[in-house]
Amino acid sequence: MFSRISAFILLTSVYVFSITVDEILDKTEANQNPQTSRVEMTQRVYESDGRENISRLISYSSGKGEKSLMEYIEPARIKGMKILMLNDGDDIWFYSPRTARIRKIASHQKNQSVNNSDFSYEDMSAKDMREDYNIKLEGEEIKNGFACYKLVAVPKKSGSSYSKTINWIDKEKFIPVEVHYFDEDNSLWKKLTVDGAKLIGKYWSCEKVTMHNVLKGSKTVMEMNKIENDIELDQEMFSERYLSR
Repeated sequence: MFSRISAFILLTSVYVFSITVDEILDKTEANQNPQTSRVEMTQRVYESDGRENISRLISYSSGKGEKSLMEYIEPARIKGMKILMLNDGDDIWFYSPRTARIRKIASHQKNQSVNNSDFSYEDMSAKDMREDYNIKLEGEEIKNGFACYKLVAVPKKSGSSYSKTINWIDKEKFIPVEVHYFDEDNSLWKKLTVDGAKLIGKYWSCEKVTMHNVLKGSKTVMEMNKIENDIELDQEMFSERYLSR
């Protein structure tokens, strides 16, 4: 009996530690972060009272997400609105064509909604997980029909909108399947789900990302209409000067 228990413990230990957090993150970043990208998207915001608001935008990124620019092209009332993120989202600028003004988003404002959606500026930022969070691998689970690694991330410093996030990473494709965001009271605040994963070139992309605001009862769906990776981009677009063009 003792030998059987010992063998079980040994096998379990090997199984649990057969992959590290760094290896999971390395594979996820390699599978998802092209050097440059251009994505045409449709944003659908579903309010808790049933109202639906639709807008369209184009997102550009460079340096494997270190720099990004989002530009809204529809509807007419917000056409030309731009959001610039540099240094993995540490520095964010917002441009409104209605006021023709550029303003920098302060750190305490990064929890604000982007275009009345359920995504905040912090959510849109390409954070360096290892630099900004303490991350633990807390086992494996089936999530939305996929075998996943379960990573729990706690911010290293104050200033984040969230007390922690739980990330389920597909064990085969090494892409996120679902992410849960918790507020300061450690209550579930938002749930991000990823659908329609497909291989475009050598990178995994998704057809749809949905952010559910559990507390508000609303949700925002981002549909990817066209994705281009590792293309030539004018680096001038990732500057404050470009915002007001």
